[in-house]
Amino acid sequence: MAKTEIYYFSGTGNSLAVARAVAERLGGYLIPIASVIDGAAIETEADVIGITFPVYYADLPNLVRRFAERLVPKDDGYVFGVATYGGAAGASLKTLDGILRSGGKTLAAGFGIHMPQNAFRKPWENKRAVYRRAEKRIVGVVRSVEARRDGMFYGNVPLQAVLTPFHGWLRRMTALHLEEVSNTPSRSGFRVEDLIPLADRSFSTTDACTGCRICARVCPVGNIEIVEGRPAWQNRCENCLACVNWCPTSAIHGGIAKNDYRYRHPEVTVRDIAAQREARP
Repeated sequence: MAKTEIYYFSGTGNSLAVARAVAERLGGYLIPIASVIDGAAIETEADVIGITFPVYYADLPNLVRRFAERLVPKDDGYVFGVATYGGAAGASLKTLDGILRSGGKTLAAGFGIHMPQNAFRKPWENKRAVYRRAEKRIVGVVRSVEARRDGMFYGNVPLQAVLTPFHGWLRRMTALHLEEVSNTPSRSGFRVEDLIPLADRSFSTTDACTGCRICARVCPVGNIEIVEGRPAWQNRCENCLACVNWCPTSAIHGGIAKNDYRYRHPEVTVRDIAAQREARP
């Protein structure tokens, strides 16, 4: 029987929920990327390797980039990626493929799954309908993996086609936005990947903060220290918004999160998110 490992990164639970469902259906092991990222190389003898992640700024999260650079699958292993997004997969799957190829590896297949937006409110979004469609999409992903299909299978093909030609422009606009929120000199020339860790400069807490430390627990990269009962960000941010969305008093504000909107996947708990940094079994 083929050994399957499903690696994931998740801030508010969407990618974890998808990764968990895929792992259950494939009979695979579920492994948080944050729990293995500190090693020089991430070696695995799994026959099937899945990488599930959210799309940030129409591309691959920094943590997943570092993971892909260090991943060492077996020579005949089947590697696939699953991008979860509120709009489209953007360049995320192609970026993942490019990183793997630069290390002599191959992304056999990539899949996109639409999930509820976690950074701002979409008044027209019916979350229950989104979850139902995602469930059907997950079944399709599993069937494709079982059949060892090759290729890119985007969930929102029309929007993907519209956005693809504008990816470069979108990234430039993103860089300008991140310069603003990170208090970095305009037109600094920094890449989006360089500016994302500094986005936490925009975070602050209100008097609603109780010093409960949940923000520090759920941060997948240990970017938050508690100083005098308040969170202090250390400029290693992944921009996953876990601290914002899991705060029980909605005391954290800043970044791309809108003050009046909070989101957490209903089947994911604080403990689930906090467990991402636990050592791999």
